[in-house]
Amino acid sequence: MKTIFQIFTFLLFVTILLQACTKVSEPYYSIKSVYVDTTMRSILLEDYTGHLCVNCAPASKTANSLQELYEGQVFVMAVHAGDFAKPNSDPRYVPYLLSDYTCEAGNEWNSYSGFEIEAWGYPRGLINRRYYKGRISFGPTDWNQAIQACVGLPKVAVMTVNNTYNSQTKVLNSKVDVKFLISYSGKVSLTLCLLEDSIYGGQLNSIKPDSTPIIKNFRFMHMLRGSLNGTFGEEITVNPQSGNILTRTYSFPFTGTDFKIAHCNVIAFISDGDTKEVLHVAKSSDIKP
Repeated sequence: MKTIFQIFTFLLFVTILLQACTKVSEPYYSIKSVYVDTTMRSILLEDYTGHLCVNCAPASKTANSLQELYEGQVFVMAVHAGDFAKPNSDPRYVPYLLSDYTCEAGNEWNSYSGFEIEAWGYPRGLINRRYYKGRISFGPTDWNQAIQACVGLPKVAVMTVNNTYNSQTKVLNSKVDVKFLISYSGKVSLTLCLLEDSIYGGQLNSIKPDSTPIIKNFRFMHMLRGSLNGTFGEEITVNPQSGNILTRTYSFPFTGTDFKIAHCNVIAFISDGDTKEVLHVAKSSDIKP
């Protein structure tokens, strides 16, 4: 009898373990009286910015406020790129504008003609890389309305992002699980990006009430530091069916960087391989050194 009980217990444990291995789920949120239904589509807000842009400081505050308002559904990625992100040695502002916050992925997105960033200037934003009022990129006054146009769309997938960091090799491994909730027609790409918070530096500014020529100790948040798997990610599937689960793992070496690992996290998003429209977004917790 004892042997039968032990066998039953072992089989039960294995069953639970196997179920846990394929569990990909997300919670609900209720923030500041805004009920965020995470059964609906999540949103990637790309804020194209630079420390030489005098109008970008209030735009970053708008982006942060929207992420807080729709916590768990809207995720900000601040992309420093283009002429406004170049180091500047103007004697009036030395040493506050000497940093270079650009990276390869951000520069290539900025110059990609399909996003129309360089054609309009900063601050500029993309909401799920989806058109709104006939444009794919637009100013901060349209961000909230563009978000509202997206949140009610069907949710394509759920994702989880889990990180492990080797302090000896200084290599981050990031594992992403994607579970499709509906069948999707077309190519699907997965992109993983490293973000860093709480970076302090100079930011030109001309907007009241903070209309000082330069904010010397501006706090940069959600800063794009690089892609783990290429500028437009990797194609992971074609015509996925409801219930399909895919897993990918990518690495990012911190050697040779001054990134503060405890302030970093990974954002992952799946997108249409042809149109680039973002279909779902997930973000990891801060990486544990």
